[in-house]
Amino acid sequence: MMFKKKVSLWDCDEAAVYSSKVFEITPGLETKLVNSDLKCSYGGEFKTALNTEIFFAVWDAVFAQERYNLHSWTIKVDADCVFLPSRLRMDLVHHTEGPKGTYINNCRMGMHGPLEVFSRLAVKQWHSGRQRCVDHFTRLCSGPCLWGEDMFIDQCLEKVLGVQRDDDWSLLVEDHCDPPMGWQSCLDVTKAAFHPFKDEKDWRQCMTNAGGFPPLK
Repeated sequence: MMFKKKVSLWDCDEAAVYSSKVFEITPGLETKLVNSDLKCSYGGEFKTALNTEIFFAVWDAVFAQERYNLHSWTIKVDADCVFLPSRLRMDLVHHTEGPKGTYINNCRMGMHGPLEVFSRLAVKQWHSGRQRCVDHFTRLCSGPCLWGEDMFIDQCLEKVLGVQRDDDWSLLVEDHCDPPMGWQSCLDVTKAAFHPFKDEKDWRQCMTNAGGFPPLK
């Protein structure tokens, strides 16, 4: 539906969908292969999906294709996130790339995974420095840190690799980041993304309310 309507990630300059298998989602849209079964357990302090290894595999596919070199910003967006790239473009005008790149912190509690935004240099730092972070945090946690991928990359980029971390509360409103009452209406014109909407009808209604495409018939 998103692909046919040309909304969410399909309103970006370039987009791809990653999966453990190569298959045609709809005519004209085929998944990119990831070397992972995309399965993980839940746990850690926050009882979240321990999906860091999955996203290492996804990033490996992104690195191998090198398409990120053609764009100023690389965005990771979850399928159940209602995302409006036009708003993000306007917001990113206010962010400059630091000497080692810049990424956006979208929540006061730390960067959350539904919408992750990295400059070109930040992606390059992540590519070249990820193993340094694995080694550092393995020592710090006396073994694997039981973190989700968003917490790992947030800690890695800022604390180990020295990438510029810009706080921006205009990017995302979601149920796990202390949202205001009525956020599910998606009428807040200051936000570039709303999360989560796992039902297609609800997702479409949110996108409609946000002005992303014409009203439902």
